[in-house]
Amino acid sequence: MKPLLLVTKQGVYGSLQDKGRYGYRAFGIPLSGPMDNVSFHAAQLILHHFHDQTSFEMFVGGFEFEALADSIYVLTGGCCTCLVNSAPIEMWKTFQLTKGDRLAIKNVSQGSIVYLTPLGGFHSEYELGSSSYLPLGNLGTAISKGSILYGQVASPLKMNRGLYAPYRPTFASSITVRMFKGPHFELFTEESQRLFLQNPFQFIGGNRMGYYIKGPTLQLQNMQDILSEATQFGTIQVPQSGNPIILMADAQTVGGYPIIATIHEDDLHKVAQMRMFNTIKFVLEE
Repeated sequence: MKPLLLVTKQGVYGSLQDKGRYGYRAFGIPLSGPMDNVSFHAAQLILHHFHDQTSFEMFVGGFEFEALADSIYVLTGGCCTCLVNSAPIEMWKTFQLTKGDRLAIKNVSQGSIVYLTPLGGFHSEYELGSSSYLPLGNLGTAISKGSILYGQVASPLKMNRGLYAPYRPTFASSITVRMFKGPHFELFTEESQRLFLQNPFQFIGGNRMGYYIKGPTLQLQNMQDILSEATQFGTIQVPQSGNPIILMADAQTVGGYPIIATIHEDDLHKVAQMRMFNTIKFVLEE
C-alpha cells in the first residue's frame, strides 16, 4: 500500500466503503457497504477492477484533499462541482492527480452522495470480511481532517476510461420506487394502506442508518405489541408517530416497529440519493 491522499478539509460526512460485510447479520452486524450501489459499481467498471475495491463515500461534498502520490481516480454519484487545482473536472471519467495536486469536492447540486475511487481502490484493514466503516460497531477506519487515505498497488490503465453520458444515472427530485408488502401491512387501517400507496412522502433527513420521510400519518387498526422482526436495507418501519422510516445500509438487523413494506433492492440507489425535501412515491409489486 502507499499513501495517496491527505484530507485537508472535512465535509459533511465521509466513510470508506467496499461491497459490504456479508455473513454477519445473524450476529447483529449490518451489511454496510455503498448506499448507492449503482454509482459505486460504475466506478469499479470504469477503473477495470475485477473485484469491488474500496471507495470513499461522501455525503453532500465539502471534502478537500492533497495528493501525496501520483494516481488515477474517478468520481461517480450525485452531480457536483469537482476541482483539481481550482480547475473543474468531469465526473464519471478517469482523471490523474500528481503529487501536490489539490482536489476539492464542492456542493452537490443533484443527488446527495459522491464516490471517490482510485485505481486499485483505497486500502483499509479488513474486519469481519470487509473494510466498510461502521461507527456504531467500531469496525473499519474513521476518516477526518488530517487522515491519510492509502491506496492499493494496481496495474496501470492503458487509456482514459469513463461512462458515456447517456448511460449515467440521473437524480430526480421526485422518485417512484417499487415495494413489497411487509409482514405487518395488513395490520394498518385500510385508509392508511391506501394513503401509503397513493400519496408521495417527503424526505426530511437521515443518515446511513435510516431516512425519515413525512406524509399522511399511518395508523394501525389496533395498538398492540409486535414481535421484533428481521430487517434489511430498504425495510420501511412505522413508529408511533405514524411517519415512516426507511432503513438504510447501516441499519440494525432486527426491529420492533411495524414493517409496512420493503423497497425493491434495484431501486435502493434512487432512495439513497434523495436530498432534503425530495419526494418519494411507492408502487406495490405483487
